[in-house]
Amino acid sequence: MTLAPDPLLERIRQDPAAIALRALSATWTRAQLLEAADGLAVALHSEGLREGSRIACLLDEDAPAVALIHAARRLGAIHIPLNRRAGSPELRHQLVASGADGLLYDGANLDRAREAAPPGVATHRIEALLAGVACAVSPTLRDRIDLEAPATVVFTSGTTGVPKGAVLTHHNHRASAHAWAGVLRPQPGDRWLLCVPLFHVAGLAIVTRATRWGAELDVLKGFDTSAVSRSIDDGVTHLSLVATQLEGLLAERQDGPAPSTLRAILLGGGPIPEDLLHRAREAGYPVLTTYGLTETGSGVASGGGDRATLADPSAGRALPGVELRIASDGEILVRGAMVFSGYLDDEAATARALPGDGWLHTGDFGSLDEQGLLRVSARRDDLIISGGENIAPAEVEAVLEAHPDVAEAAVIGVPHDRWGAVPRALVVPVAGADLTDRELDRHCRERLAGFKVPTSFVRVESLPRNAMGKVSRSELAER
Repeated sequence: MTLAPDPLLERIRQDPAAIALRALSATWTRAQLLEAADGLAVALHSEGLREGSRIACLLDEDAPAVALIHAARRLGAIHIPLNRRAGSPELRHQLVASGADGLLYDGANLDRAREAAPPGVATHRIEALLAGVACAVSPTLRDRIDLEAPATVVFTSGTTGVPKGAVLTHHNHRASAHAWAGVLRPQPGDRWLLCVPLFHVAGLAIVTRATRWGAELDVLKGFDTSAVSRSIDDGVTHLSLVATQLEGLLAERQDGPAPSTLRAILLGGGPIPEDLLHRAREAGYPVLTTYGLTETGSGVASGGGDRATLADPSAGRALPGVELRIASDGEILVRGAMVFSGYLDDEAATARALPGDGWLHTGDFGSLDEQGLLRVSARRDDLIISGGENIAPAEVEAVLEAHPDVAEAAVIGVPHDRWGAVPRALVVPVAGADLTDRELDRHCRERLAGFKVPTSFVRVESLPRNAMGKVSRSELAER
């Protein structure tokens, strides 16, 4: 057991009256956030939840959801945020798989919680818990945390298969925040905008950074381009986005300049078009590309912070405290204190990811040059193996999206009797474009090896995406 001071208590000792949280339902100082969290922790304890209890939640991004993160830590419980966009059968599966001792929900998610809760899992409305018990110092609340204890179970996004519960310890979260501090160099007056889901590791990492760095946390209920733009003009210093969100933000602001108060936009969640990066950076937006996984608590590499990665948008460098290596088959390996402890109750999946050699086997492929520049080429689950050849969908998609009449593209593998699988492209044409299969085939053959050229092209109005903006390849395959 390795004990460390609670990070919120540490910040309160410095300045209890500083604003910790601005959200739709409440604005709290650090002291008020602790009061709300402790009151919630006591209420949870009165409902039978204890140290080590697994507390699942279906909550909108708002003050209660942030209070729960702190309450679970103070109680010594494990926080399990669930994806509100998942269907009831998937939620029920995750509740059973996680061994949840209770499910917290808010008014907006009442029906979903009742549909998803399996027999034996008690449900609790968080607004009632926050209002029903006054704050009290209790022996169940911890001023010091066990860094080795599980803090969070985050289910992977499931874009290519069944989500798995990644167990992140308090040490993992702290190490991730520390690594990013070496890049972002927090300052007094920093304000983090949360406009990504709290059931995603990127959202949780923002809460961790804000708490540990003493930054104000501004919370939006979902991503809204107008609200994000207003927040930027109002002085937020940091935020995290995916490519589609950045594109929407630039359109909202008509590629207008970024204010000098904006210090970093962390951009991740999948492939990033180079022209989008150029547009943003030319307008003065300090965009840092990121590579990371749920299993590492957030990003482990970043680009755009130095001359080399600014010149090559596909490249990134390991964060301080992170080691990167490429295996003989091209798989990206990661080592560092932020690497998770394993998948919840899944020894086989844990052994594949953490085979005991000291490295996390990410399942992603890439290269690492002599300057330490990482380039990610494909996710393992996305790879199409056709006649023994590996096809990275991202490479084919980038070629398709370079065509002036293609707005978006996604490439999946479809079964083939001779080759095992062949690539199929789903293409969103630019409005009004007359785009033929022959033209797409010609465009690809001029730029790709023959085996990488899609054997068929399907026009679609849009691509299905998950809550973080990633294309859901499993849904594409079902279609």
